[in-house]
Amino acid sequence: MLCGHFEKAWDESDAIERRGRPDPHRFWDGTPFRGKQVIVRCLHGLGDTIQFIRFIPLIREQAATVTVEAQPGLKSLLAQARIADHVITWGEQEPGWDQQVEINELPKIFRVTEETIPSAPYLTVTRSRRTGTANGAVKRKIGLVWSASIYNPLRSIPLEQLAPLFELPGLSFYSLQAGPACQELRPWTGVVRNLSEHAGDVLETAENMMAMDLVITADTMAAHLGGALGLPTWTLLPFACDWRWMTGRVDTPWYGSMRLFRQSSPGDWAPVVRRLAHALQALCYQGLSSHQSTQPVV
Repeated sequence: MLCGHFEKAWDESDAIERRGRPDPHRFWDGTPFRGKQVIVRCLHGLGDTIQFIRFIPLIREQAATVTVEAQPGLKSLLAQARIADHVITWGEQEPGWDQQVEINELPKIFRVTEETIPSAPYLTVTRSRRTGTANGAVKRKIGLVWSASIYNPLRSIPLEQLAPLFELPGLSFYSLQAGPACQELRPWTGVVRNLSEHAGDVLETAENMMAMDLVITADTMAAHLGGALGLPTWTLLPFACDWRWMTGRVDTPWYGSMRLFRQSSPGDWAPVVRRLAHALQALCYQGLSSHQSTQPVV
């Protein structure tokens, strides 16, 4: 998968199953969805759910009904997007179902390849939040998320390392970061406006994102959210990145509006920040279409 050889990955997975090795996350019984009442259970991370929820319309083409059992923080976003017949969260009463599947099984079930990945955007929000305009000036609004979960701290970049970006003209910065990492904002009070520190619902974060011209984010849920909404999203990747971002690419087949900025050596964010600064300067001159570039970032 990291090398982009999706078909070989599915064949290898089939071989593992034939050898009888149990998969604790496998819910699907291998039978078709047609005519079934299907429940899709989201038991991995928020980013996984957002990335793979794109496959729900393919199930709805076959199934009688589709229920998504999502994480509590995602329920409002998925419900208002009308991506399934029912959206519930853990502990709530389940509609009747006769087939279940875990959401991370869907890419394999549909034997997805790079060419057949359902395109983004596939999530929508009905409104964006007002953020105001700094000092009455017309500036591009940049949303920031710098800290990923403790699952992999190597994905996070200390906010202080992004500080050189705050000096660039023509830009205003907004924090979309939630949780304890918001404490890193204290030295930049008045420079970066805090929007999401207490956001308990991903729908609120999505509404804040919709007010941005660009989202710059670590490899965390926010990257998938920006991509699923079709927003210009620049994702910062550690040297040993997750399989879904593949290798040697500045774009991704998962999200057409996303641009990837990779570490060239483990733990070294300084060159990444310099590339970000150059790209932001170009953005001010060339417009937001520059996020779609497929040329190597140097």
